[in-house]
Amino acid sequence: MMFLMLGAVLFLLPILFRLALKLRLGIPMLYAVLMLTAFLDWYRANTALADGIFFGLIALAALSWVVTLLRRLWDLLEDWREERAMAKLLAHRVRQARASGEYVISL
Repeated sequence: MMFLMLGAVLFLLPILFRLALKLRLGIPMLYAVLMLTAFLDWYRANTALADGIFFGLIALAALSWVVTLLRRLWDLLEDWREERAMAKLLAHRVRQARASGEYVISL
């Protein structure tokens, strides 16, 4: 049973690392690992500062998520505006063609 659980953890670990990198949490994750292993004495002496740095890194990652979301929404809005402008232009050309008695529209 223990080997099965260990195998499951070793199977899920790369997936979790890949997810953390995809969510831009690689640097905070690396910082947390280093603080709890290599710099443990410094972390214990400066807990408030170390935690502040960690939360700042998390906040920067969250800010990058917000910026990415806003950029994608802006791109969607621009696409929508462009399609709307093209539809208005097509409608205008159709009205012009009908007014002149043509049945063919030059696009």
